[in-house]
Amino acid sequence: MRLFKPSLALCTALSCLSSTGFADVNSDITTALAQIQSDSVKVSQWMSDQLRVAVPYNSTAGNVIPSQLKIFGFDVGVAGVVTATKMDVPGLHTLGTQIVDTTKIDAPSRLPFPMILGQAKIGLPFGLDAGIRLGGIPERTYDKDTTRIKVKNKIVGFDVRKAIVKEGIGMPGVTLGFNYTHADGEIDWTTPFKYNNQITESGHTYDTSSDATSVTTSKWKTNSVGLQALLHKKLLFITPYIGASANHNSGHIDSSIRNAGTVTLTDPNNSANSATQAFDQTGTATSPAEKWDVRGLAGLEFSILPFMRLGLNGDFAGNRKVGGSLNLRLQFR
Repeated sequence: MRLFKPSLALCTALSCLSSTGFADVNSDITTALAQIQSDSVKVSQWMSDQLRVAVPYNSTAGNVIPSQLKIFGFDVGVAGVVTATKMDVPGLHTLGTQIVDTTKIDAPSRLPFPMILGQAKIGLPFGLDAGIRLGGIPERTYDKDTTRIKVKNKIVGFDVRKAIVKEGIGMPGVTLGFNYTHADGEIDWTTPFKYNNQITESGHTYDTSSDATSVTTSKWKTNSVGLQALLHKKLLFITPYIGASANHNSGHIDSSIRNAGTVTLTDPNNSANSATQAFDQTGTATSPAEKWDVRGLAGLEFSILPFMRLGLNGDFAGNRKVGGSLNLRLQFR
């Protein structure tokens, strides 16, 4: 997943105006670095604001099984889930940063978020069944050119359901469920880079070179408590269903951009007027998880063998959040 080019917290700070007068290079290099750190805080806040929507929505997706288990019945299965959350790219491009040119930050229009879930359910007395979900994304590291991306996410969930209306001849069934979900994850990008260009500060133009590393990190811990209602009817070996769910979310998402290395400013009209400064800056921000997720649900479940179920599910929460899942389960009773 690419939220933006990792080096932009430093490299987009560069523009060019005419040099006027003798430059106070030591003062200007300090001012420029302070402005870059301030801009990094704004970009970090934007990142957290996007993930506060995407993370809790993703963690509660894919938890849809229409058929009710009988007492002491059980099923086990695995599901592949992906959600796509619309990113506020116009908001990114109008952050009002001092130096960083956010219009050049490469951000996708939607953030794809996959996960794998293992699930198990058991039938209980009083017409109830209960289940557990475990999964997410195991810690993985990806190398692309000089960029290293590390991502991990853990999902733990529980649910209890009851059929309040049982299916009959010509009559669909209605199942209500209560669920809890916890998500705990992190993603970071590490990119070393060398930079050579020009920067304008306090009306002075400098030839600029840098040798730095940019590390962008987002961490989250969220909790969701939800209700789900499904209307379903088995037709031969296919069970279509529709429904809705509402989840109340809590927790927070923390994001940071850390830039570390050295930067050199040199007056192009006077090479002796030069300064090099080491820096290690971090801009941080946090956002609470989006409080509510309300979504519509629809799907099909196929009885492809006597004890095997194949499910296709989609959910929709306005035009900003969509998701889908494919699950395969063994079900007895």
